[in-house]
Amino acid sequence: MILDIARHKFYEGLLVLFLLATIGVVSNFVMVNEAIANATITSAPLQPALRDFTMAHPVIAAMLSLMLIMATSLRLTRATITHSLFQVGSLVTMSLSAVIILGIGLHGNLLSNLIVAYIAAEAINRICYCIPPSPRLHHLFTAFMALGALPLFDSSMLAPALLAPIVIILSRKKPREVVVAIIGLLVPAFIYSYVSWCQGAPFLSGISAIWRGMLTPSALADGNYLSLPRLIMLGTAAFIQICTSLIYHNDRLSISLISREIWKMLQILVLIFAACFAVLPSTTPASFLIIGLCISVMAPLLFNKIAGGGSMIAFFLLVGIAIWAM
Repeated sequence: MILDIARHKFYEGLLVLFLLATIGVVSNFVMVNEAIANATITSAPLQPALRDFTMAHPVIAAMLSLMLIMATSLRLTRATITHSLFQVGSLVTMSLSAVIILGIGLHGNLLSNLIVAYIAAEAINRICYCIPPSPRLHHLFTAFMALGALPLFDSSMLAPALLAPIVIILSRKKPREVVVAIIGLLVPAFIYSYVSWCQGAPFLSGISAIWRGMLTPSALADGNYLSLPRLIMLGTAAFIQICTSLIYHNDRLSISLISREIWKMLQILVLIFAACFAVLPSTTPASFLIIGLCISVMAPLLFNKIAGGGSMIAFFLLVGIAIWAM
């Protein structure tokens, strides 16, 4: 049944995803709020261009936003299915990630937030392929290249990107794999710096701008982001993560060893992102959105446990909170 999120077939999940994405995009592009878009902008190099593009071409930006929401949700759903993160196949992530985006990420510089979300989803999907003892180097390279591209769109992502090499070293990867990961991490910044240098700017001007943006307080309060509905949405996402972690702790032996390693990696990512964004003054809506997307990959375990009427009530309650928070 289409109302039972825990038992969605693909076309049912895709329909719910499309409806949620359409609601979010239409409600945010009926009247593009330039004041909030300016207030939540950071010193990331590519954010001003995306803000100007949204203001100049709102219809095209809305269509791109719709495609980005659907692509992000489908990419995360594919990761859960491909790597068998649950005892049974589940498409809950397809709808749940869209709800997370609605309730947390649709604020301010919208197109930039959604591009960050898609790149993060791509990074999560590719990092899952790096869990086996001998990962393919192209998965490792592209996963860290995606992580390295995040600060170009949101400067608060620089700290997690800097911590990524430490995590890969502590995971006892081979020296060759560590080198490939670090090179992939540096490639986006090098390409941007080279293009800027060709246009006459100092070679390291983009990197220094990202560093200053990471240490500059964001304007979340000025943009009215942390309103009561959104705080409730953030608290609900945190509660879902706590419940999911407790259930996983009891049922972790029912899945494969590689799947358990992926779960460990996702939980570490949530902790790293949360710690960085709690300490840094430059936290933005995209910062909370990244944590929410990691949670949406694991949360199907909770919804599968309370399948039936319980999962329907929980899901539609979460949809109501997300729409309220928009």
